[in-house]
Amino acid sequence: MVFERGNRAIRDHLVDGKDLLVFQTRGREGVRFLGQFECAGYSIEPAPDREGNERSAIVFELVPANVNELVNDELELVEEVKLDINLASLRARALEAARSTPQASGKAARRSLYRRSVAVRRYVLARAAGVCESCGKPAPFVTAQGEPYLEPHHTRRLSDGGPDDPRFVGGVCPDCHREIHHGVHGQAKNEALIEVVRQKERLSGA
Repeated sequence: MVFERGNRAIRDHLVDGKDLLVFQTRGREGVRFLGQFECAGYSIEPAPDREGNERSAIVFELVPANVNELVNDELELVEEVKLDINLASLRARALEAARSTPQASGKAARRSLYRRSVAVRRYVLARAAGVCESCGKPAPFVTAQGEPYLEPHHTRRLSDGGPDDPRFVGGVCPDCHREIHHGVHGQAKNEALIEVVRQKERLSGA
């Protein structure tokens, strides 16, 4: 097995800004939609082909999107990223994390996914510096942790189910976030945000 076509699309869906939607075949009953997932990693394992001959197969580690619960060891990753207060350092960490899907499975793969998510989110919010990248207004309030409250929005994806390349994620206020997803002018607002982020990333060396 090689990383071409479908295999490459699964491995690199986060970098490509694509949603990963999973369906289960159910024979005569058709197919069942299982939901949106993230590719946390992959492993190469022996498996029989259609003729029963053993071959190397790519096994992807898929994690349901919108899973935000962090166990104790993942919480350490959040604190680790918070130690970086330099914007350039945060950006380098986010780009590196977003552009690679590790050869890992199980807990190691999930840990990598959380690391990517935290790194991208932390950089995007730091880049916004407390000002919505859509409407240009200050964050509506300060969190209990003393930080301006903004939300990451994935400009190239159908939903905000997980991490993405930071060049395609904006830091926006809750009102703009909802309007982008549900407003009559949401698409135009999203396109304007894409341009704002593009300009910021160009100046940062993207």
